[in-house]
Amino acid sequence: MKNKVLGSTLIIAGTAVGAGMLAMPLTSAQMGFGLTFVLLTLLWILLTFTAVLYAEVHQYNQNDAGIASLAEQYFGSAGRLFVNFVLLFFMYAVLTAYVTGSGNLLLGILPTFENPEMAQKIMSLIFAIGLGAIITVGISVADVANRISFGLKVLIFIVILAVLLNKVSFENLQATPTNNLLLFSAMPVFFMTFGFHICTPTINEYLEGDNRKVKLSCILGATGIFIIYVVWQFATHGVLNQTILIDVLNKDPSLNGLIEAFKVATGSKMISEMVRVFSLLALITSYIGVALGLSSAVKDLLMHFNLRHDRITIGLITFVPPIIVGFTYPQIFLSAFAFAGIIFAFIGVFLPVALAYKSRKAYPNGEHTRGGNLSLILAVIFAIIIVAAYILTTFVKVLPPVVG
Repeated sequence: MKNKVLGSTLIIAGTAVGAGMLAMPLTSAQMGFGLTFVLLTLLWILLTFTAVLYAEVHQYNQNDAGIASLAEQYFGSAGRLFVNFVLLFFMYAVLTAYVTGSGNLLLGILPTFENPEMAQKIMSLIFAIGLGAIITVGISVADVANRISFGLKVLIFIVILAVLLNKVSFENLQATPTNNLLLFSAMPVFFMTFGFHICTPTINEYLEGDNRKVKLSCILGATGIFIIYVVWQFATHGVLNQTILIDVLNKDPSLNGLIEAFKVATGSKMISEMVRVFSLLALITSYIGVALGLSSAVKDLLMHFNLRHDRITIGLITFVPPIIVGFTYPQIFLSAFAFAGIIFAFIGVFLPVALAYKSRKAYPNGEHTRGGNLSLILAVIFAIIIVAAYILTTFVKVLPPVVG
């Protein structure tokens, strides 16, 4: 429990490996395992690199500096305000979605209520207040809660895999894509599943600005995410015949459709309940990671304007808005998720690249990430391709659509 690098690694992995991971086979159903593996590998390399860039830039600032403070150092007050807006908008939207989604998951585990709608809101409130209190107390307590949740999540994941792996067919794994352009269509969806970069300021402060440890946590966390995703895709693509899976998803293109496909393929009713519990634990670890990132951004903003920034104040500003919006009008933020891929392209790639480029000019003798300016250019090109793929799939509709 005292190893902060391990705790930081698990916070990173827990933030990214959320309930959405279970639905990833929906998106990759028509791609086959081979093309899915290629896409996951490319995104792992890209987003590990940009996370390490954040760690690189942090070495020139105070340990508790947020991403907006980094932006202000190199792009002035206008840059800070823009980054603050993007970060807060993105993270409040995510927490609102988690608050509204937690009620459904908890209701599925608990007994039936006379008024399900009210019970769902009460469950959401308990979820938000309980985790909010833990995170407000401090990152050390949040670290312990995250380790316990992540450990349970891994155990359940292993049980799910144990049911699936002994039914893997290598013939299923050799299925070819129904359309090679699906590689681009799926990019924005898979891109979001590696989204942990908002945690880097919190990790940097937790590790007391030790640049080597921050980089190590980012690399280990991203690699853990990659391994979990590959194993999950291997199991699902290996168990589920591509033709049958696509047929099932055409009838029900949701997580329920995927669960039904598993039931048919394995004959196990246990899968659905295990998936439900996994989803709840995944929601908890993701909530902790995003909330830590948001509280760091709120603290950074309050400190900039010399406003009160004790734990209670930061906690209230962090957790009250998602609860209010989630209970009154969640559609505002949930609709904004349509642009989540583009927002994360800015947070996860464009911003760290720009900060690294500026910091290297300001501190030419600092400890720089390998690859030089060429690697920065390649990262930007990759991000542009992802944003273009998102636009061509969602709005222009030139690329083939994916499920999920």
